[in-house]
Amino acid sequence: MRKPEFYSAVFWIIKNEKWEILFQKRQNTGFRDWLYQLPSWHLEWRETMKDSLIRELEEELNIKATEDDLEILNISHVICPDRVYFNIYIKVLKYTWVLNNNEIEKCSELVFKNYEEIKDNPAFKYEVETLENIFNWDNFSEKFVESV
Repeated sequence: MRKPEFYSAVFWIIKNEKWEILFQKRQNTGFRDWLYQLPSWHLEWRETMKDSLIRELEEELNIKATEDDLEILNISHVICPDRVYFNIYIKVLKYTWVLNNNEIEKCSELVFKNYEEIKDNPAFKYEVETLENIFNWDNFSEKFVESV
């Protein structure tokens, strides 16, 4: 039996003053391109999750936050055909920003949407499932993903 490859990804839940959630439209990554997802990144070697999160927020979106501004909402175990992910969903409680898409090669668009706008839209399907878990106070979830 083949040993699975394990990956960790962290997703930000960032709301604006209208309580809309920030999404990015993926492109040129080979994974779920042209679909929307919560902004995210992979953990890098020898870097703590919190340090990485704060650095990546500023690098990718021009958002400044501190460790005290973060709250872990959900951890999910996702089994894909070729790998296993442990995803961590973190709410950014407070921040300063002039929002900017600093990774235009990987993200074609940044949009704020409310849950009602996305809940039946197939381009947001993966994120809707996760947000429903979070809204139901489910701190841990698991799922099998047949294809990307």
